Amino acid sequence: MADDTTSYFWQGGRKIPIRKDAATITIQASSESAALEAAGRAGVQVDALHSATPALVRLTLPRAETETSVNRLRAQREVVHHVYRAAPQGSTQPESEPADEGGDEYLITESFFLKFKPGTAPQRIQDHLRGQHLVVERELGDLTFLVRVTDATGKNPIRAANEAQASDVVEYAEPNLVRPLTRFFIPSDPLFASQWHLHAPSAGTDLVAGAGIFAAEAWDLTRGRRDVVIAVADDGFDMTHPDFQGEGKVVARLNATLRGEGADAPSIEWDADVQPRAGDYHGTPCLGVAAAEGNGGGVIGVAPGCGIVALRFPLAAMTDANFIAMFRKLSPLADVVSCSWGVGPANAPMSRALADAITALAQSGGRRGKGMVFCIAAGNNNCPVQDLQNTRRYEYLDRFGIRRGYAGPIDRWVAAHPAALIVSASTSLKTRSAYSSWGRQISVCAPSDNWDDLRAQQVPGRGIVTTDNEGAGPRSDFTPNSRFTDRFGGTSSATPTVAGVCALVLSANPALSAQQVREIICKSADKDLSLQTHTPVNEPGGFDAQGFSLWFGHGKVNAFKAVKAATAGTLEQRTIDRSLAPGLAIPDAGAPIVSALEIGDEGRIEDLRIQVEIAHSYVGDLRVDLLAPDGTAVALHNHGGGSADDLRRTYSVANHPALRGLLGRAITGRWQLRVADSVRLDAGRLERWRLFARVSIA
Repeated sequence: MADDTTSYFWQGGRKIPIRKDAATITIQASSESAALEAAGRAGVQVDALHSATPALVRLTLPRAETETSVNRLRAQREVVHHVYRAAPQGSTQPESEPADEGGDEYLITESFFLKFKPGTAPQRIQDHLRGQHLVVERELGDLTFLVRVTDATGKNPIRAANEAQASDVVEYAEPNLVRPLTRFFIPSDPLFASQWHLHAPSAGTDLVAGAGIFAAEAWDLTRGRRDVVIAVADDGFDMTHPDFQGEGKVVARLNATLRGEGADAPSIEWDADVQPRAGDYHGTPCLGVAAAEGNGGGVIGVAPGCGIVALRFPLAAMTDANFIAMFRKLSPLADVVSCSWGVGPANAPMSRALADAITALAQSGGRRGKGMVFCIAAGNNNCPVQDLQNTRRYEYLDRFGIRRGYAGPIDRWVAAHPAALIVSASTSLKTRSAYSSWGRQISVCAPSDNWDDLRAQQVPGRGIVTTDNEGAGPRSDFTPNSRFTDRFGGTSSATPTVAGVCALVLSANPALSAQQVREIICKSADKDLSLQTHTPVNEPGGFDAQGFSLWFGHGKVNAFKAVKAATAGTLEQRTIDRSLAPGLAIPDAGAPIVSALEIGDEGRIEDLRIQVEIAHSYVGDLRVDLLAPDGTAVALHNHGGGSADDLRRTYSVANHPALRGLLGRAITGRWQLRVADSVRLDAGRLERWRLFARVSIA
């Protein structure tokens, strides 16, 4: 492209080369008919169209007329953007992708995430926003904003974000992309009557002993507590189903509807109507796998005694900003969230804002403030979760069932997040499910069905028995005339299975943090899996010396071992108490001083307190920061206290919430206390500081 500022954008801290799709654009419109009317007024021919969000319609135009059509629409003051695709490095092809390269499409909105560097003064932030004519849609905390371009900005959001990235006060600027997601279900035809994935004590047809998760043994210890809550975020849920009934069973019903002016759908309106609409086939089976009540009338979930949150949202219309809002909405309600959806093979890194939000919630969110456990499906396209150097071609079926091919860098969005449990699938024969994605990001696998989607044929393996919709409209159930099905599967089923085990672990030991739950799940997983596979895999699946497999992660989740580990308290806890008396003079209005503690102990932080003793005649001059080994800085004292003498205080997670962000992190390494005096006249000395931590060792 001639215009370099629209030949790339930043996402997840990576620079993504892009180019315009030769025939596809988006237009702000409230419906497909409204988009057609706008095109008619501008004299623009439309070959095809479909709604991308409640306020954004995707148009396919004659290739030779695309630029002319865009100009005509903009002359009518319509808000129009090109659809972008990933541009292969060094490509000399024209500005279009081959017809089958559909996995790396980017739909931009009018907004982008803008984070300012730590310490940026509020006036500098306001000056930057006014100077670029940007409107703040939402403040996300930690100097991070969702901002929208205006007519006065005079540039599209990609160019505006890229120019902002170059500012000396900006840490990052990344587009807020629309994320059309795929539900990770792989259908299968054979019907089976038993829930072998929960308990398989003996072999049978297409079944080997021990293929399940040993849930029955775990239930001898706990069947789950009502105050431990699993959220399933998906399409519609049949909350009239008998297996979702029970006193206190349903904690919340949340239905997300995107509203607002413009293509960004900047806000979510919430109501309680989560019942399935026509085409909503996925949420009810997922919820049943995780936590069906087990009341003697149907199926039973992994954690039958736990509470549930059913969250319905539009899978094909959400932006990263919407997902941030969704997860924050869930955080005070749920301990575990199950996400059986994602993107296909594509270069789709998370925005840093979404990645940071998930990290923060995994560390200190959730109902107990100890972190929400994210369980995320690895995907069903028999390809890596992440391979930024990929040049191999992977064939797959897109969300419309069209066969596609992809050969560029692969980054499968939330499925690559390091703070989540990423779940692949195994079969009733303890083999790799033919569709299951793989890679370094896999945490564990869980039992599911087996299906070769490219050849559209069943391969050896049983399906998953769970709850099903009935009477919700076309394409809304798996087994007609029944509220149950034995045809569910994919990593869609494996993921709520793991979520249910996480809830059992928390039921056995509610004091555990999300990080501890993840460690228990991985350390207790079974590795007695077969390396047989019914589709070719480009990487070996054997377990290495550290007990990790690219196919299965740390192994197949074992509910009994995990619950037993939580009950037995196999996570050893110890206290670490270190102090220094450096006696360092603090320069008056000079450079900061730094005092360092080296901690060689291992473990994850469960509690943290920092005691500071500074002699100073005007504490309002001081800023005091704690620097963790990974570089994270937490401001303990920031020029408060006015003219008071001496700073002698103990900062704890309870009285200083900023320290919560360090919970769950490794204690090992160099901890530093940095003290600066920014105003002349008064001086002082860092006399002593102390770090006290309680850590867990798995």
